[in-house]
Amino acid sequence: MADTNQEKSAEEEFVILINKLMVKGIQDDANPDLMAKVCLNTARELYDYYGAGEECGTYIEYVTSAGFEMAEIEEWLDNIEGKTYKSDR
Repeated sequence: MADTNQEKSAEEEFVILINKLMVKGIQDDANPDLMAKVCLNTARELYDYYGAGEECGTYIEYVTSAGFEMAEIEEWLDNIEGKTYKSDR
């Protein structure tokens, strides 16, 4: 990630934008299944056309091994919802 004294990288700006949109969607009661579908379609586009997941043999392997950490996701949801989220999966 870029130094705090420098401009943010394109990757950092993308992450910030996506997170803001996800928060807005949750706050506005957007359909979470639709939000997930959009994210998966974006991941598919990045995999098919832009070289994401080159170390993986298939798209499914890429999506399931993309490095999403459950604790990270739960912390993010806690911050958004202002409450503790516990996965039941």
